[in-house]
Amino acid sequence: MILNYTFNDHLHNYAVWTAARAVQRRFTTTKNIKSAIESTNLKNLATNNVVMTTDDFDNFHRLTANKIIESFSKMGIKASYGQAAKIIAVYIKTSIVIRDSGVGILSKIAHPPIDNILLTGLHKEFPSLIANGIRWTKLNEDDYFDLIQSLRQLNLDSFWKLETFWSPA
Repeated sequence: MILNYTFNDHLHNYAVWTAARAVQRRFTTTKNIKSAIESTNLKNLATNNVVMTTDDFDNFHRLTANKIIESFSKMGIKASYGQAAKIIAVYIKTSIVIRDSGVGILSKIAHPPIDNILLTGLHKEFPSLIANGIRWTKLNEDDYFDLIQSLRQLNLDSFWKLETFWSPA
């Protein structure tokens, strides 16, 4: 029997699982999250060597998040932009940033996963930049990109380095 299971399929499945685990608590099932992810071009982004500017990535992000939200809506599930953004961020972190050891254009410009742990850590370090009490699960598109613009003021050479303010503990 010949298996047509490729490394890219393997990477996609693992990235789906990590994204689902990161956002899943009291939200929906992994199966539904996988379906929402597969309604987008995230897998294509991870398997092709796509070159983007920051503006290109932000536009891709908006399109992808809104497709995820629409996919959930068709399933009868209400999703916020913040939840869709975290799915995108964890998928990209798993399938591109970690795979490429944090090197490359997408690794540098992709948004990090935004959650309460990261926001709390950032607020402690930069209280004038990051407002206290932001709820990532409630962020709409405008508020999310306002937050991203604030985070970009830190001028990191790679956006993933913001995760120095995040810990799994």
